[in-house]
Amino acid sequence: MKKPVLTALTAVAAAAFMAVAQESAGNVSADNGISANNNALTAGNAPSAVAPAALPPGKPRHNLSLEDALQRSIRDNPLVQIERINTGIAKSLEADNDAAYDPRLRASYTVSERAARGIANSHDFAVSVTAPFSTGTTVEAGIGASPYSSAKDSLMNFQNSIGVTVTQALLQGRGAAANLVQLKKARLDIDIRQEELAAYAQRILADTERAYWDLRFSGEQMNIYKYSLELAQRLLYESEERLKLGGIAPIDLVAIRAEVASRERQLFDAQVSYDQKALYLKYLMNAPALWDAELALTDSASSLSTADGIAEHIEAAKMFRTDYLVAFKQAEKGVLDLVQTKNGMMPKLDAFVSLQGLTPAETFPGALIPGSGISGAVSAGLTLNYPFKNRAAQERHRRTGFSLEQQKLSIENYAKLMEYEVRSAHMEVLRARQQVATAAEVGALQAQKLEAEQDKMDAGKSTGYAVLQVQRDVVSAQLDEAQARTAYTTALISLYTKDGTLLRRRGVKF
Repeated sequence: MKKPVLTALTAVAAAAFMAVAQESAGNVSADNGISANNNALTAGNAPSAVAPAALPPGKPRHNLSLEDALQRSIRDNPLVQIERINTGIAKSLEADNDAAYDPRLRASYTVSERAARGIANSHDFAVSVTAPFSTGTTVEAGIGASPYSSAKDSLMNFQNSIGVTVTQALLQGRGAAANLVQLKKARLDIDIRQEELAAYAQRILADTERAYWDLRFSGEQMNIYKYSLELAQRLLYESEERLKLGGIAPIDLVAIRAEVASRERQLFDAQVSYDQKALYLKYLMNAPALWDAELALTDSASSLSTADGIAEHIEAAKMFRTDYLVAFKQAEKGVLDLVQTKNGMMPKLDAFVSLQGLTPAETFPGALIPGSGISGAVSAGLTLNYPFKNRAAQERHRRTGFSLEQQKLSIENYAKLMEYEVRSAHMEVLRARQQVATAAEVGALQAQKLEAEQDKMDAGKSTGYAVLQVQRDVVSAQLDEAQARTAYTTALISLYTKDGTLLRRRGVKF
């Protein structure tokens, strides 16, 4: 018995299944895309964009590459902008702490009336500049004009005063190591905010890339369901032709028609799922202008690189993983707190030296500028302030030491946890890569099985129901292959997130 022409149609449908699988699989193991030493995103020779076969009338199409999607998600995301503002706040706090060492100007002018000696009014003027230094030194220089009188003279005269006072902390408050603690902590806070911004951007980037590939493979799944429906419709057509020739009974068409209806429902569900995933990607890109546009994705899985050796990923995690770096920054702040509280346990002992010069004058304007006949005075001394036992400062120092020890132990434990996560993610990449190859082989064999089953039915040795069963196996195999590629891309993104290199691999800088 010769095979009918319909057998050729079935063979074409089976070949179409293979085309769908191969369109985005590419050479998954080819390392022609993103690598640790190449920050640029490359699409390679991307196949045609994944999108529904038929667009609604008037619905615009927007070609979207992975690089464009990632750039939009970072550039236009309002939450990223909020995190940038937090970095600006941290820089403002640094400037606030640095301002503690700005010189300060103080000036006063007083007019008073004294009628006791027939003087209508009196003038008193003073101006001084105080400059603190991080070494614990304070320098104050001032000049003034003030009235004075003596018992021998009933008239009020004026005098000019000029002086310089230098105060140096000898114990508590001495040295830049203790006095610059708050400024150094503010600078560390800037670094921490920068790392937190990078961590947040990496999460946004990872979510966007996952959504991109999820949409890509959702489109493939939709095409698979479309071809699955075409296969069932062709089988129904063949069976109807056989019924006309008396080759089968009418009851044999019931199962085939039910299968056609079931696959129509699957295609509709796949279409809705595709639209929902497209909407989520548009949300991540903060692209309201694209709400009603149809996205045509231009990158394929072949643009993804393979994983490096496990040692390289662990070393990269120690260099780039943001939460690990933040833990070290927090520990540095703990060391600074220890220095500050240790200094706070010391007595407050200050030494000072003051140089003063006085010049008499008959009028207030004449006393504004030092003249001849200046008389000088020098004074020096020590001031001590120390609470008995000083237990509050001692307990603060002890608590700080405990906290620092906790931070060190946490970092040691976190290093082990981080290595575990990187190793686990690396294993998942290798497993997912193997699953892609296995699923592709299974898909090819299932397509051959379908062709053989169709040949048996044409020879009268099989039934339409058996062909339907094999078609389901083919569809399941192709869906498994698409899911395997999705799992592989997800595993790669997870690995690059665990070792902290996703931003650098995608060419994003903060």
